[in-house]
Amino acid sequence: MNQLLEILEPQNIIFDFTATSKEEAIRKMISHMVQNATLDSSHEEDIIVSLLNREKSMSTGIGSGVAIPHCSVHFVNELKCSMAIAPKGIDFEALDNALVQIFIMLIVPKNKFQDHIKTLALIAKTLNIPEEREKLIKSTNFDEIKKAFLSAN
Repeated sequence: MNQLLEILEPQNIIFDFTATSKEEAIRKMISHMVQNATLDSSHEEDIIVSLLNREKSMSTGIGSGVAIPHCSVHFVNELKCSMAIAPKGIDFEALDNALVQIFIMLIVPKNKFQDHIKTLALIAKTLNIPEEREKLIKSTNFDEIKKAFLSAN
């Protein structure tokens, strides 16, 4: 899971995240990445549309309170990642209909999506462990996030 820690920057983690819908959650996470200069504001709406279109094909709410919204776009030349922790849960139309508390968003360069399928699988596998999810949901800072991911190895 160190792989995720390599791409997840502390300023791209949102604690006490709230949203009233899937679209609002995606918009807030992208807006946060734009404010931190992780993403260029000129591509903000295009990336949101790409993420929402991905959600229309099948929810990235994979169950057990986890969602991994992702898309591949021409606007980035390296993988961009953000994370949001929503202790109260958000309705993200997850596959198991459970509220989502952990969001990990990946914006992938168009020509490198195959490279990151392993990253997606690794994230899903780690977040499948109830104890690790619980640690993440209770996290209040980057060090706690790091500890939770490192202990999952």
